[in-house]
Amino acid sequence: MATTEYFRSPGQLLEELGITSPEEIDIEAIAFHCGASIKYRSLSGCAARIVGNGHSAIITIDSNSPRGRQRFSAGHELGHWMHDRGKASFSCEEKQLVQQWSKNNPEARANSYASDLLLPISIFKPMTASLRAINLTVAGELAKAFQMSLTATAIRLVEHGPLPAMLVCYSSTGREWFVRNLDLSKQLWPMSSPSRDTYAHDLLHGSEDSTAEGDVSAAAWFEHEVAEKYCVHEHSMRTSYGDVLALVWWKDERMLIALDEFEERQASRRSDDR
Repeated sequence: MATTEYFRSPGQLLEELGITSPEEIDIEAIAFHCGASIKYRSLSGCAARIVGNGHSAIITIDSNSPRGRQRFSAGHELGHWMHDRGKASFSCEEKQLVQQWSKNNPEARANSYASDLLLPISIFKPMTASLRAINLTVAGELAKAFQMSLTATAIRLVEHGPLPAMLVCYSSTGREWFVRNLDLSKQLWPMSSPSRDTYAHDLLHGSEDSTAEGDVSAAAWFEHEVAEKYCVHEHSMRTSYGDVLALVWWKDERMLIALDEFEERQASRRSDDR
């Protein structure tokens, strides 16, 4: 956590500005409050950049990007302004806004800042508490409400939503990153490359569709002995970069119960062997 006098966490900014609903999250006003002006220009080779001098900065956003991506890019650059002030100017490619989520670096940190600011848990969780199903369509509806990118919203929905789910990003070279619901077992890791029995595989390898959804064997997603008996619900979508986002939801939670029981048995055996 930064401790400099100018640092404000997303929660502090929301409280200072009295923001309590999605429509009140005005990224231009928030940036101005932090000494940064947002300008929109046609950019080549990057989605956004920030140049700071002393206590003021200019954030430039690609005017050709969709509004949700513009807002996230602005929040990302504001994250640099808070975390990385005085270290360098930043010019951030759109790919970094999509793939830098699970790494420990300035870009991932800026992504996290933008998500906490523009999809605050205090507002987001109450809006999702009554959900009985989860897929990328639901994430898209929430993205519209918050005027945010689908990827950032889907990550927030999976991590902090009320249902057991996982979001995985695959490129042609394999798994780029994944996030899981905070209550899911850390024993669950998705395949390093999508199995042939998944929709994600089809979308990466020649399918003319841009999205596909349905129930698939859990064993197609997870190398675990309890997975073979159960199914998961998969909704996959090809992104504009050619990557595939796959949202996996345990519509039937019996597999998770079986996994907990399996882990308890394993822990008991290890204890008996001592």
